[in-house]
Amino acid sequence: MISKFKIISFLLMLPILMSAQWTSINPGAGGQVQDVVCDPNIENRLYLASDMEGIYVSDDNGNSWHPKGDLLQNRVYAIAVAPGNSKKMFVGTLYGLEVSEDGGENFSLVEITRKKSIGAIAVNPNNPEHIIAGLGWRDDLDFSHYFGLQSQGRGELFQSLDGGKTWETIIYEDEANTNRNVLTIQYHPTKKNIVYIGASKGIYKSEDAGRTWKKLKAPENTTQNWGAALSPNGEILYATYAVKDNKGYVYATPTSTINWEKINNGEGIKLGMFDFWYPEVDPRSTEKSHKLIVGLQHSREGLFEATLTWDNNKLLKYSWETIWSGVGGFDTGWDYAHTNPRFVHYTPKNWKRAIWSTTNQTIFEGIAKENYYQWNNKYCIPNFNFQVPHWESWWPTYSSRGTESTYTYDITADKNYVLQAQGDNGFVESWDYGKSWSNIQHRNANMNLSDVQSVAIAQGENNPIVIAQATGGYGGAAVDGRLYIKELKTHTPNDKWIFLAGGPDKKGGMPSGIYRDIAVSPIKQNRVFAFSSDNGLYMIDDIDMAIGQSKANQKISFEKISNGVLDKVKSVKKISPHPTNENIVFLNATTGDQGVYKGEKDNGSWKWSKIYNGSSWDAEVDSWEHNGQVYLFFSGESNEKHGDGKNFIGVLSLDEGKTWKVVFTKEMAMELKTNKWYKHIKDDYVFSNKGGILGFDNHIIMSYYHHRMQKAYGIFKGSIDSKGNVTWEDYTGDIGYGGLTSAVIKVIDGHKKIFVSTAGAGAWMREE
Repeated sequence: MISKFKIISFLLMLPILMSAQWTSINPGAGGQVQDVVCDPNIENRLYLASDMEGIYVSDDNGNSWHPKGDLLQNRVYAIAVAPGNSKKMFVGTLYGLEVSEDGGENFSLVEITRKKSIGAIAVNPNNPEHIIAGLGWRDDLDFSHYFGLQSQGRGELFQSLDGGKTWETIIYEDEANTNRNVLTIQYHPTKKNIVYIGASKGIYKSEDAGRTWKKLKAPENTTQNWGAALSPNGEILYATYAVKDNKGYVYATPTSTINWEKINNGEGIKLGMFDFWYPEVDPRSTEKSHKLIVGLQHSREGLFEATLTWDNNKLLKYSWETIWSGVGGFDTGWDYAHTNPRFVHYTPKNWKRAIWSTTNQTIFEGIAKENYYQWNNKYCIPNFNFQVPHWESWWPTYSSRGTESTYTYDITADKNYVLQAQGDNGFVESWDYGKSWSNIQHRNANMNLSDVQSVAIAQGENNPIVIAQATGGYGGAAVDGRLYIKELKTHTPNDKWIFLAGGPDKKGGMPSGIYRDIAVSPIKQNRVFAFSSDNGLYMIDDIDMAIGQSKANQKISFEKISNGVLDKVKSVKKISPHPTNENIVFLNATTGDQGVYKGEKDNGSWKWSKIYNGSSWDAEVDSWEHNGQVYLFFSGESNEKHGDGKNFIGVLSLDEGKTWKVVFTKEMAMELKTNKWYKHIKDDYVFSNKGGILGFDNHIIMSYYHHRMQKAYGIFKGSIDSKGNVTWEDYTGDIGYGGLTSAVIKVIDGHKKIFVSTAGAGAWMREE
C-alpha cells in the first residue's frame, strides 16, 4: 500500500488541456447503468445502455468505451443484436423502439412505438427475421409517464416478421387494470414458434410465433413476475416472482407440465426473500446440469449463482453460492459501494465464459477461477500516482474508460483542483486538472453527502475556500440545506471538508432550506451569497470569520438580505453578484414570484426590484464586465417579445436591467445548426436548457437542450459588438452531450479554460 501521493506534472496534462475541442473530464460510468449486453456474433464487443447518454460500444472486452449512434431519446432500457448479423441492432428507449441497419451508426424509430417505453427486445435465434419488443420500463416507473404512457393497461408487444422492416402490435393480455411492464422475452432454443415473456402480469407462452398468448399458472402466494429464463434445451423454465412488495423467490418448473418449485433451500447457502429479477441460465449448461444467476433490483446482499441437477425433468438437487459481495477482494472503482448486481449476464456460448454485471453506476466482468470469481472493474482506471486518504487507508483516484458520469449540478476549479457537484455521488474531486477523480470524501464524517447541488470558490485571507451545498439524498432529492467548506491549503486530498452551517440543527444560525446556488462577489471575494429555499437570500460578508465562528460552535456572522418583493421568492437557480459594485447583486427566482431581481444596498439596507419577467425552474441570469461595460444576460422562458412562454430565449441588457433586447431564439439556433434527428421529434422537442449560461469578455455561452428527450440541440457562442448586437456561432464542437447545467471560466496556468457540468454526462472542459 502506498502511503503518500504525488501531484502529476502539469506537463502530463497538456494533451488533455490543450485540446481545441471539448474534453470529457470524468471518472467514468455513473448515473444508472441500465445494462451491458454482449454481441452474440463478435467476441469482446459489448454495448452499454445508459439512463442518460444513450449507448456506448466496446470492442476490446470493456477496456475502452465509445458513444454510439444518435438516438431520438437517450434513456435506454434494452439492446438486442441480431444473431448472425451485428449490423442489425434494436434499441428500446423511454420514447420507443429504434432500429439500426448499420451497426448502430444510424437509427430509425418504429412509428407504432412512438412515446411507448420499450423495456425488452429479443431476436429469434431460429429465425432472425422474427423480433419481439415489449412495452416496459424495468424499474423506472417514475419515468414511464413522461410521454403519456400509463403503467396500467393492456399488455402490448411489438412484433416484426421481416427483420424489422414492418411491425405490428400484439396484445398478449387484454386486462387493462394491471401493470404491463414486460421484463424478459425468451425464444425456445430449438422450436422457432415457441416464445415466453416474463411480465408484471405474469409469464405468457406463445406456440404460434407470437400471434396468440396463454398465461401460465403462477406459483402459489405470489404477486407479480420479475422475469423468466429457459434452459438451453428449452425443457426447464426459471422465474423470479414477488411475494411481498418487490421481494420474493426464485422458482423452477418443467415446461411440459407447469409445476413450480421454490428453489431457495438447497445444499449450499439458503436464499432469503430478496428483490430478485432477470434470471438467466448459462448457455453452456447441459441437459442435466444448469448454472443460474439472478439480478437484484436494489438490494446489496451480493450475487448468487445456482448449480442445479435435473434428470427427466425432475430436480434432483441444487445449491446456491455467493459469488460476489461486499467491497473486499476486488477493485470497486470510484463508486465505493457494496455489491448491487442489477443486471447480470453470462457471455454467449461462443465467447470465453464470463459473467458481466452492472451495479447501479458501474460495470464488472467476472472470470471463473478454480473456486471463486475474479471481478474486473470495467468502467474506470485507477491512478495510483494520486491517492486519497480515508478510513485510515489510501484510495486511488480514477479516470474514465470512455463512459461519463451523469447528472452534475455544478462545477468549479482552482489551479489543479476541479470539483463536480453531483446529484448522486456528492463531491467528485480531482487534484490533477480533471484527469482522475475521487468521491470517497463525500462520505465525510461517516455521513453520506451524496447530493451536492452548488459550489463556488471564495478567496480567504490566506487560501482559496470552496463552499458547497452538500447533504444526503439521491437523484436531486436533497434532504436539507447544509453548507460545507474546504480550505485549499495544499490543493491535495489533505484538504478536508468541514461542516460550516445549516442542516437540521441550523448550525451557526443558518437555515436548513436547500442552497440551490452559492455565489462569490467578484470584487470582494471573501463575500459569499447563498439562497436557502423557502427562507431567503443570505450574505456571509467574511468567510474567514464565519469559519472561525463555526469551528468555535458560535453563531455565524451573516445577514439575511432578502426583503420586500423578494420575500415572494421561494427558490433561486442562479445568483450573480455585480462584477464591479459590491453592493449590487442579481438573481433569478424559479419558484414563487419568478423573474430576474436586482438587489442594491443603500444606507445600510438592501432594496429589491424585479427587472425582468422571465421564468422556468432552470432559467438563469449572469452578469459580467468587459472594457467598462456591464452586461446582464438571461436565458429562460418569456412571454415578452419573441417569447412564447415555452421555448427559451436569450435576452441581453446593457443598462443593468432597465431595458432588455432579445438576442437569441430557437430560430437563430436552427439557422446555425441542423440536427437530422430533430425533424422526427420536433412536435415533442422544447428549446430549453438546464442552465449553464456563461458570460465572459464580450462573449455569451448558451445551450439548447430538452431534458425530457435528453437531447441537446447545441451549444452556441455569441460575440457582442460595441452597440450591443450579438453575432452567434455554433460552439457545440465534439462534446458528446450538450445538456449544460452550469459553466465557469477559469485561468489555469495562464490559459483560459471553460468548465461545464451537464445533466447527463458529468463534466467537460475546453480551452477558450
